[in-house]
Amino acid sequence: MNIQLHNDQVAGTATPLAAPVESATRPAGSTQTEAVASGGADQVSISSLSGSIAESAAALASQHAERVSEMAALYAKGAYEPHSLETARALVSEALVDGSSEEEG
Repeated sequence: MNIQLHNDQVAGTATPLAAPVESATRPAGSTQTEAVASGGADQVSISSLSGSIAESAAALASQHAERVSEMAALYAKGAYEPHSLETARALVSEALVDGSSEEEG
């Protein structure tokens, strides 16, 4: 997960971090951390949903990498036999979807 924080504080000044802040208005399942700086405060709130999404994306990427490795091994052995009809249907379907989104935009 990639999270970027922006602070308009002048460069070179120290920013002490406070302990995690509890809030009655925070949604259930979320975490919140607050950093207090001279002249203002920065807050970050990340729900548990974002963590679940990141885990799902990582699992999907792992499954995709495994499938690519399997296919590469089959190809290297000369045993890869793609289904031409399925490949053609997928290519045409993707072209139709891409074409319809270009016409709308």
